[in-house]
Amino acid sequence: MPAIRAFVRGFLIDTPRAYEAESIAAELAANSLQHTPSGEPGGVITVAVSIHPGWARIAVSDTGAGGWSRPAATEALGDYGRGLILVDALADKVGHDVTEVGQTLWAELTWSVEP
Repeated sequence: MPAIRAFVRGFLIDTPRAYEAESIAAELAANSLQHTPSGEPGGVITVAVSIHPGWARIAVSDTGAGGWSRPAATEALGDYGRGLILVDALADKVGHDVTEVGQTLWAELTWSVEP
């Protein structure tokens, strides 16, 4: 995940939320690789970063079936689920879109913009 962290950090280095953004990207990518066919040999994930004044969206797309639900806090006690709980805690908004070829899980971060 260091390459994904560096990729995201490069876009958001001058923002106050760069650390959160790179952590979110790494967790979303790890989740995709561990829980979808994208983690199998030849699998692919896509990491996209959208930046606008005062906010950014980090999106990770994979070839998963599209099933997703917000993790419950009690899942942190199990073997899995802590990564998405972390994403939910760091992000201002989290969402999930089903696409023609899989799914995209995204997180948005906001910050104040000086005039």
